[in-house]
Amino acid sequence: MKVKEHSHLRGQNGCLGFFYGLDAVLSEYPEGGLAGEFFINGETQSIWVWDSASRLWYDTNHAAPAPFCGVVSDPATFSPPVGNGESACYVYIAGHADTYTFPRVKGLSPVSVTTDSAAIITLVWDSGAWHSYVTPLTFDDAIRPTYMYRGMWMQSTSYCCMNGVADVVYYQGAYYAVKPSVSSTTQIPTTTSDWEAFPRFQAIATTLEMLPNQIMLMNQQQTIRVASGESSWDLCNGEIRHLESGTFLSQAGDLRVFSTKGNVVISPNGCISLWRNNKKELIIDWNDEGQIEISMTHPDSTGADTLSILPHQITLSRTDGNGQTLSSSFLSALGLNCKLKQATDTLEEGDIYVDENNFLKQKRG
Repeated sequence: MKVKEHSHLRGQNGCLGFFYGLDAVLSEYPEGGLAGEFFINGETQSIWVWDSASRLWYDTNHAAPAPFCGVVSDPATFSPPVGNGESACYVYIAGHADTYTFPRVKGLSPVSVTTDSAAIITLVWDSGAWHSYVTPLTFDDAIRPTYMYRGMWMQSTSYCCMNGVADVVYYQGAYYAVKPSVSSTTQIPTTTSDWEAFPRFQAIATTLEMLPNQIMLMNQQQTIRVASGESSWDLCNGEIRHLESGTFLSQAGDLRVFSTKGNVVISPNGCISLWRNNKKELIIDWNDEGQIEISMTHPDSTGADTLSILPHQITLSRTDGNGQTLSSSFLSALGLNCKLKQATDTLEEGDIYVDENNFLKQKRG
């Protein structure tokens, strides 16, 4: 899979694909990224990673040579179809410090890469040899999953690490977390292939009951996740996000709802706007006189047509590409105020126009 243009891969090992410039990513994902997500920036020729702490995209300044061919899901089975005289680039997300071996790559011997922390491993096939590069991920929660405490380990219960959420259990005086690569396990927590010791974890409660007028506070590095069935909500760094739909409530108080047809934004002051292709096409808001106003805009290659509706007036206007008003028509209880067509304009059957003698006429036949 050689990626030469936008390739939206959310859910595939955190890689969103190839984008030319940060603006292209923000256009596709205006709500930002998720922990562990990254993309290849064609403008800077580097890998950009989502920093959940600052809620910003972070340029690793590490080159991602073209062509970018894909994301490695399992080093043990990774066997790319590369040949002599070809170039290729693959990336692998290393979740922790370790030595990662890729035994099935083309060449005389396996490729082994050692990391001191969570990192992005870039594997580059340069015509006839492999080169590896390591980009450490130093911020706290770029790769680390969200942990869900499941209480005492139970033999009859299946535990997993899915969708970025790892189960944590208490067993024989210690805490254990399911490894990120394990989708389901019933093995005892001392089974190192499925579990890892989690000494930095400390459970404070198995259930939490909130009394009226009480709140729970966590620092900005933590995430609270509430999940039910196939629906999950995250509270992180002052934002509330629905993971499946992308709907989120921002720190500024804006409620943003995303769909394939457009995005709806409801601001704290009550303004409702509908966006499509990064442009506002519908606005419902109060004007300076405190009246409700509905404004609809239809942009085209030379400007835009805008329809504004107030309780006492309807306005239709035309603006050029610089936003300058070219014409306006008004309809109110007092009558119609508009610019009529001239005899020299293109007329259609039924059009009312002003002839060369300033007489009002209607085109017929």
